[in-house]
Amino acid sequence: MAKTKAQEMTEYDPEVVELMIEYKKGWSNLANATRDMAKLTGLMPEVCKALLELSKRNNVVELRGYSKTPEILIDGKKKKAAQRAAQLREAGQAVPQPSDHITE
Repeated sequence: MAKTKAQEMTEYDPEVVELMIEYKKGWSNLANATRDMAKLTGLMPEVCKALLELSKRNNVVELRGYSKTPEILIDGKKKKAAQRAAQLREAGQAVPQPSDHITE
């Protein structure tokens, strides 16, 4: 039975996604990312290099909740949000609902 486009799009290798995100965020250089991607995918290094070069580093977005933000930073952001909410309550202003999914 043929797969639908949606089924094909949900089949991805998390290691390749992580590798591309690491490169785009500047945690890996082009040579290392190219080498690792070639090993993972079986593509020629030239193809991997071209793919990585075409993916610009200025448009990095969170991908399906993926985050390498350390827990201590996430906890700090939640604490800061709670302090801000307390300040707003004291001032008699409306307090936005806190977000349980702060990741970055």
